[in-house]
Amino acid sequence: MEGQIELADYLESLEKQGFSILDYIGIGRENAKTRQQLCICAGVQDRAVRELIHQARREAAILNMQDGKGYFIPDMGRHEEQMLLARYVQQEESRMKSVGWSLKGARKMLTESGIDWRDYGKSKQG
Repeated sequence: MEGQIELADYLESLEKQGFSILDYIGIGRENAKTRQQLCICAGVQDRAVRELIHQARREAAILNMQDGKGYFIPDMGRHEEQMLLARYVQQEESRMKSVGWSLKGARKMLTESGIDWRDYGKSKQG
């Protein structure tokens, strides 16, 4: 719609201003913040917080134990939080392998149809 800014453009403008969601996420499980709390602290909508967390995970480990307490950066000086992070990495590695295997048949079908899935949908720029 005219006059509305796209989420990606909005997030990019926040980055240029030096904004980081990491400034609002506490270290240690006892300092976890819910997404709603992060929205209030950061002054952005839920969708933006979710995307900011997604992007920030490239820079830092951000955990959410799905216990309703929210997001936190593990305190690496505490053994129990080291173990939480290790379990998180194991879980995500397993998930990544599972997704890879589930895509095998789809990639095979595309290849057999003569379609290179890596190029599909890319816009051609002059």
